[in-house]
Amino acid sequence: MTWHRPLAHELPQDTTPFACLIREAELLGVLAHGAVSPFGAALLHDDEDLLRTHARRLLPSAASKAHIGADLTAVVMGTPTSRLAALLDSLADREVHGTASVWRFGPSSLRRALDAGRTPAEIQADLSDAADGPLPQPLTYLIADTARKHGRLRLATTACAIHSDDTALLAEIAAHRKLSRLGLRTLAPTVLLCRTPLPTALDALRAEGYAPVAEAEDGAVRLEGAQQARATQLLPRPRQRPRRTAPAPGLALRLLSAPDHEPHPDPGHGIPFQTDTEEILACYAKALNLTDIRQLAHAIHEHEPITVEYLAVSGNRTIRTVSELELDPPLLSAYCHLREDQRVFTLSRIQAVMPV
Repeated sequence: MTWHRPLAHELPQDTTPFACLIREAELLGVLAHGAVSPFGAALLHDDEDLLRTHARRLLPSAASKAHIGADLTAVVMGTPTSRLAALLDSLADREVHGTASVWRFGPSSLRRALDAGRTPAEIQADLSDAADGPLPQPLTYLIADTARKHGRLRLATTACAIHSDDTALLAEIAAHRKLSRLGLRTLAPTVLLCRTPLPTALDALRAEGYAPVAEAEDGAVRLEGAQQARATQLLPRPRQRPRRTAPAPGLALRLLSAPDHEPHPDPGHGIPFQTDTEEILACYAKALNLTDIRQLAHAIHEHEPITVEYLAVSGNRTIRTVSELELDPPLLSAYCHLREDQRVFTLSRIQAVMPV
């Protein structure tokens, strides 16, 4: 046996012959104290009735009833049946598991059952069948109170919402056959839920002749940048200056040579603006000095990002890094890296300009 069946012969901690086999038989209950048990004898003689009798003696019958108390607990002595355990697990939270098992009812556990589709009448009927007496009054009150609050708030999955004070217009959109692909659902006479993302819904409504606008997160109308074709070079590029011996960027040279006072557009009255863009910015961006104007004009011409200090209508000052600049006086259209979206800025509210 040591040679042919080493794993069945001995254990590392026990060198008795057939120690592994004996240990396994003891764990199964067919051997006890070195002798065949009644359970093992029935198994040895293939007597199913005797085997079932000994198994029933060793494993008492499962409890099918629970004692439900006024403290909102359910106590089961012994092993509960699978049906009783599944019922109490679905309606209460198990606190103790052993010789006696204890479950506790609460609003969250009952709400879990209501979320699964069970009704208060079904819950009370199932508990009445499983209880060894009448249901205590506190539990019936808890079931009724939890059911009364359940579902008073409802959440719907939606990608965007369409709302208007014109109820007839919303009813027309909801019944529009070509717009059915948007997944519209009437939530109220003035509100439609839409399962399609906002950009797609906007395009679909505009394609059918409607004129919707998008809202920002604060509820204000979101301004969209002009979509018409623009010239590649909106304004004349700065005049080329002779190359200097010392290598330096053109913008840096112009900023270093800028006077302390504001220039006048007429060369006869002072240093003129170097580009038309600078002159236009100076007319609208009154809060900027000449250095800021030249930096902003350079960013517009060279299609480079720039950082601006912006004064919002609410009075809050924010620092924005913007790119893809397009001048449309008195506005500046740009992509705002803070909001990650296209924005339109009023030139008069730009307080300062800084390099990125």
